[in-house]
Amino acid sequence: MDLFYISIFFTFVSPNCKFMVFIYSASENSKRLDYIARHIFNNILGTDFAIVTEKETFRQQSGVCINYSSEELNHGLQIIPHGLLSETGIRTIPDLEESEWQGFFCFFKQTKGDIPFDIFAASFYLLTLYEEYNSRKLDIHGRFDCKESLAYRKGFLETPLIDRWAYLLKAELEKLYPASEFKPREYRFVSTFDIDHPYLYLKKGLVKTTGGTIKDLLKSDFKNIVSRVAVHLRLKPDPYMQAIQRIDEIHKSADWVYHLFILLGKRGKFGRSAIYPTHSYYQYLKNLEWVMIGLHPSYDTYLNSRLLIKEKKQLEKILGTSVATTRQHFLRMCNPETFQDLSLAGFDEDFTLAFAQAPGFRSGTAIPYYFYDIEKEATSGLFLHPTIMMDTTLITHLKLRPEDAFRKIKKLIDECKKSGGDYVSLWHNSNLAGEKENNPWINVFIDSFQYAISLENDNFVREKNYTHE
Repeated sequence: MDLFYISIFFTFVSPNCKFMVFIYSASENSKRLDYIARHIFNNILGTDFAIVTEKETFRQQSGVCINYSSEELNHGLQIIPHGLLSETGIRTIPDLEESEWQGFFCFFKQTKGDIPFDIFAASFYLLTLYEEYNSRKLDIHGRFDCKESLAYRKGFLETPLIDRWAYLLKAELEKLYPASEFKPREYRFVSTFDIDHPYLYLKKGLVKTTGGTIKDLLKSDFKNIVSRVAVHLRLKPDPYMQAIQRIDEIHKSADWVYHLFILLGKRGKFGRSAIYPTHSYYQYLKNLEWVMIGLHPSYDTYLNSRLLIKEKKQLEKILGTSVATTRQHFLRMCNPETFQDLSLAGFDEDFTLAFAQAPGFRSGTAIPYYFYDIEKEATSGLFLHPTIMMDTTLITHLKLRPEDAFRKIKKLIDECKKSGGDYVSLWHNSNLAGEKENNPWINVFIDSFQYAISLENDNFVREKNYTHE
């Protein structure tokens, strides 16, 4: 075994681990294989691995063995390489050679070996968003078009396919090695919120407030006029700010830490609506105890690293502390440039990975992982948290009824629980404003929150007619 891989083993091996997986590869370039093996074995299946490049050394291993080569060694489970993992750079792959494995879609089909496709190459393709490199199929916001993605076109976007493949691989290995002891990762719920607009009525400035009042008059919306006046006279709280307080109370009562992503940037169509600075708002954020605050980089930070760094420093100055987490406004990202910019700006974790138009698992997994930069052929220090569900996806893009949205959310949570992955939800305080009897989405949020924090599937099953409750 190469000294390099021996050092990797002793660096990452768990002191409680009783066995490990040995992977034989004849390729001299093992960076990509090492990266995807970390996700499958370390992150998902909870075991260690070592890549062995010497054939005789591999034959001598008595642990769980995988022969990742086209040569028949009669030792371990054989997976025939597609070739993607021994390459460098990006190329067009005209035929993915699609197939099926035990009821699940797969590609990079192989007619030989013990697994009918190259699970490592296919997982790498999904995890790295390989198809999005150099793609010109963008929407009006410069984002990769969801409908062009393989996951959307083949109908597995709502299934964490890499995780399912990993568990099927685990089952195959356990047949050959009954004494193996995998320790799959445990499910977690990560509750996050984007605060695009902290106030509905307050802090808008004279011009915007007057314009809003005139619009209400023209529409004869007297209820909104009364609410607007009552808020300005401090007779009732601002609905959007009240929603932030409700979010905090719900999490505090459950002893559950949550994330708030704060939008700065300039005012405008895709920017914030409140005037700056809003001292009371920022003081409120600084006093919160159950929250982790991150930056919600503005619309214009897209492919603009200087502005991104400026906004990060601005929020850090406001809060008086460092800011390590982020999620792009409008989920506006481009692979790999956005992740490169976030790393350059000094962020440690990003929550942007999601499609605005459809919920699910954009990179094929429910488990967070480090970004792999194919342009540099290196693993970045930026930790990616796939966001599984965004409220505006269900409300605005899919136009689901509240009860149908709750069913969809439950299904996504169940998929995460099966994977031992993270269910990362994204809500906006603006969608949780008002009173429960007038806003059915508040109850959808509360019920999905309760279901998400439960440890078992169907521990909180209740069908509702939210609109008429």
